[in-house]
Amino acid sequence: MMIFVKQLAVMWVLFCTVVLSSCTQIAIDERVPKMSTLSSRLQPVFSNTRTVCFGRFLIDIPITATVAWGSGSVDLGISVYPGAAKQVDEEAVKFKTELQKTQAIHLNRVPLFLFEEELTAPAGKIVVGYDGFDTLGDLEMHGYFHWGDDGFIIDARPLEDGRNRAMATIKSIARRLQPRAEHVIPPEPGNCLAHAFLVDESVNSMEQPVEHLRIGFRLKEFPDTHISIFVGPPDVHHNPSNTLEYQLGRVEREQRAEDPNHPLLKTVYFRRGPRQIHDWLNGYEALSRSPEQPDMRSIHDFVMDFKGVVGDSYKPYADIRMQTGVADNLAGAVKPSLTDEEAIAVWDAITSTIRVRPTTAKASAQQAPRKPLGERLVSGRTCSQTGWWQAAEPEAAHTLPRRRIEAGATMPMAVVAGKPTLWDKLKGEQPRHQVAVVWQLVAYED
Repeated sequence: MMIFVKQLAVMWVLFCTVVLSSCTQIAIDERVPKMSTLSSRLQPVFSNTRTVCFGRFLIDIPITATVAWGSGSVDLGISVYPGAAKQVDEEAVKFKTELQKTQAIHLNRVPLFLFEEELTAPAGKIVVGYDGFDTLGDLEMHGYFHWGDDGFIIDARPLEDGRNRAMATIKSIARRLQPRAEHVIPPEPGNCLAHAFLVDESVNSMEQPVEHLRIGFRLKEFPDTHISIFVGPPDVHHNPSNTLEYQLGRVEREQRAEDPNHPLLKTVYFRRGPRQIHDWLNGYEALSRSPEQPDMRSIHDFVMDFKGVVGDSYKPYADIRMQTGVADNLAGAVKPSLTDEEAIAVWDAITSTIRVRPTTAKASAQQAPRKPLGERLVSGRTCSQTGWWQAAEPEAAHTLPRRRIEAGATMPMAVVAGKPTLWDKLKGEQPRHQVAVVWQLVAYED
């Protein structure tokens, strides 16, 4: 009898192991969907591709596709104008003139113009004035520069007490910005922008740049298909209400409350759930086709977002979208030229190629020696090693579960129960407080 019980126990352990392994495999597979097969119409389109650099990343698109850059900023707004150095100089004169002739009418009629500073490397000037005639607390600053026939403008709108910092940032960006042809993929760490490349500051810089980039793609063979990508800083607080998953649910609840037969509730979803692209892990994807409506055709509306990792420039917040049936920037204006299967295949073929642009500095950073197990950091400090961390004090470790923390993230505070007051007891509430703790590295990620 005892042998039979042991056999049952062994069989049960094996069964659980198989089930857990299957569940783990399913979870991974759900984040990386099987790529769709290209139809005979799509195969020639994707038979020849080119690599495009945007921000710190690369993406492969059909060689016939058009790149459409949107606004871009790295700490400050940066706009490059190929072949327009003369026009940029004219803009500097125009801006200075407008500041000089405009006065703060409620503040002793002080002119808005403050000063300009000439620079030689690169050639240009910075014009500084007040931002508006009804207050003198805000500044407007523009740097106007040129490399040969090309011009570029750097914009800043600091407060009065941030003037010196903004000036230093404009000068730093102007020195580090380089002209770049679209096909050029730089090996240095930095950001690819429209017609330019901004080299990162010295590795000794303690501050991480604030990076916002927009880029889009248009397919020549299917001109009604538009793809766009936005990358920016992650939400420090990871507010769930800002995620795609939450917003989709909220809109559906509102539509259902408005009308149980709301036409958009008939939207068909081909895929909806977690998504991973290379090192971008915490994504969510929704691929849908809207129903036909009296004033709008049925279109494909594909979108995914990634929460990103705070403190990691290589894992930003990302919003990626694709729509069909677009004409004159209006979705639903024309009938989609792609079938459902083809639209999914195009989406997969392009988005799956997004990856970090390899650089010598990134490679050396990845090969840097690990921090030793037992490394300790207090709440509020920057995490020095991706891995599993646990509260170092025995009493805190008893109540705090160990957690995975990314290098570059801020070491978290601990939430502990406080002593309830009489009023808390009457309300049946338990007060909680945030306290700093010492975290200890107990295991590496692998």
